[in-house]
Amino acid sequence: MEVLVPTAVFKPANDLLAWLFQQAADRIDAAYQPKLGEVRKGREKLQVQGIFGHFVLERDYYNHVGQQSGHYPADAALGLEGSYTPALAKLICLEGADEPAFVKAESHLKQTGGIEVSARQLQRVVQRVGAAAQAWQERPAQPGPCDAKVLYLSADGTGVPMVPEELEGRRGKQPDGTAKTP
Repeated sequence: MEVLVPTAVFKPANDLLAWLFQQAADRIDAAYQPKLGEVRKGREKLQVQGIFGHFVLERDYYNHVGQQSGHYPADAALGLEGSYTPALAKLICLEGADEPAFVKAESHLKQTGGIEVSARQLQRVVQRVGAAAQAWQERPAQPGPCDAKVLYLSADGTGVPMVPEELEGRRGKQPDGTAKTP
């Protein structure tokens, strides 16, 4: 029975996901403004795999005549990693990083979620995503501007140290108005 329930739930979930992705791809393609030199070559189909199964996604392909290169604007906007949805690509990377071998990660995905991705594909996705993720992690820290005047912290009230200027005009709990801290 435990095998039949996921099958019954995954089918409508996959159909819904396919519909949502197609609607988003259609909106993205309709709004896309080709760059100078790009030519729309038409719609092409992609067999996409997500957590709930496979579905077909149709999206526009643009070719840059001068550079002999092309791209699918919807793929980038939807966050597809090759032919995997963002959620499945993330899960693949987590499993690939967590398990000592990609074969073991393949087996774990199959056993726990019924997701079939070969060990070789797991390795390819992890290598493709991992390089960009590592570069992002190694970038120099770039703190953003902060105009906050007060930082609020939560504490249990057992003698939280305070700076004197924050205590001005505030009464303590003792009868004389002072605070007692250990």
